Amino acid sequence: MLINSTRLRELRAARHWSQEQLARLSGLNLRTIQRLESGARISTESLRALAAVFEVPAESLLAGATAPSQLALQAMREGVLRGLEFTGTTPRADFWWFALAMAMLLAIAELFAGGLGTLPLQVASLFVLLPWIAACTRRLRDAGLSPWWQLISLAPVAGILVLLYLLTYPTQAQEPVDTPTA
Repeated sequence: MLINSTRLRELRAARHWSQEQLARLSGLNLRTIQRLESGARISTESLRALAAVFEVPAESLLAGATAPSQLALQAMREGVLRGLEFTGTTPRADFWWFALAMAMLLAIAELFAGGLGTLPLQVASLFVLLPWIAACTRRLRDAGLSPWWQLISLAPVAGILVLLYLLTYPTQAQEPVDTPTA
C-alpha cells in the first residue's frame, strides 16, 4: 500500500508535531516516519497506528483515496447517470447519497411550487419516480433481496417504512458462478 505522504505531513503539521513526537505517539520508529513522509510503502499495522493517532479513517491516508465529499458527489452523479438502468447493483452508501440528491431535487421543486401552484412539484415527482424505482431495484438486489419487495410500499405508511428498512440491509457477498469446463 502506498501512503499519501503529503496528507501525512499535513496532518502532522496541523498538530504541530515533530517527526519524533509522531513516532513516539504512534509507536513507530523515527526512520519509518521519515520513509513514509518521503512516499514509501506502508504496512497495515503502521497504517492502523497512524490512523489511530490522527483519528482518521485508515483509507484516507492512502494515496489515491478520494475525499468523502468527492465520494458523495460521485455517488449522486452515478445514480443520476444510471437513472433508468434496472440491472446490476448499487452499494448501500451510493444509494443513500442518490436518495439525498432526489430529496434535494424535490425540495427545490417545492420551493418553486410556492408561487406557481403544484405543477413544478408534480413534474419533479414524475421525473424522480423511475430513477427511484431503478435505484431501489439495484439496491435490493445488492442486499440479496428480490426487487419485488418494492411493492410493499403500496401499503399505506407501514409499507414505505418496511421498504426503507429493507434498503438499509448490508451488501450480500456474491457467490461465484460455476461455469462448466470442457
